[in-house]
Amino acid sequence: MPKDNYPPIPLRLSNDPAASLHILTCGYGLGFLVETRAGLYLIDCGTPGHEKVVFEKMRELGRNDLRLIWITHAHYDHYGSAARLRELTIAKIGAHPLDADDMIHARSRLGSPRSYGGIYFALQPLVAFGRRLEPTPPDFTLEDGETLERFGLEATILHTPGHTPGHTSVVLGGGTAFAGDLLGGFPKPALQSLLATEWDALPASLEHLKAAKPERVFTGHRHKPVSGEELQAISW
Repeated sequence: MPKDNYPPIPLRLSNDPAASLHILTCGYGLGFLVETRAGLYLIDCGTPGHEKVVFEKMRELGRNDLRLIWITHAHYDHYGSAARLRELTIAKIGAHPLDADDMIHARSRLGSPRSYGGIYFALQPLVAFGRRLEPTPPDFTLEDGETLERFGLEATILHTPGHTPGHTSVVLGGGTAFAGDLLGGFPKPALQSLLATEWDALPASLEHLKAAKPERVFTGHRHKPVSGEELQAISW
């Protein structure tokens, strides 16, 4: 098993019962690689310079058909490797329109901090000094409730703003969801409490995700998912 990779996780997609999820550690963020018969689909891709982690997994799988990179939100540790991956594959990049401008201009705006979230304001420029973001204009954007079915993936996009204006969550058929940085907390799952562009929007975003009733939710910085029961128990 390649370094920093984890065993595949079975997914229950109606159009592909053999689909699986591969969690990749891509610098300071995670990439979630969905493997189906129709192609590979990546949700977030970590910090700049970590496209090699994705390619290592693709080589291991014997695949060269990365079709899509969906970015949950325009932060350094979530779309950092997307531009390079697009250059080297057939993948299209998608995001919510409210975060598209930041991606176009290679920005990673953190909003305002709470608790020890202020440490990120000091760390991000230091980390970015060595590997800067590249301008990454999305090939397409989707609004709340739209799907990725035209790309062959059974997935619905939820607009879950607060952490960034265009923050999204992705809900796959079969009950697996990806919530980016809407959720945080350790060891107990919690609503984002460190950084937000609009703190007042976070509770409604949490309720929007809860209403989808996922069976498990993967967050942007933890390999272990949040169960559906744990999600429903999160308060704000």
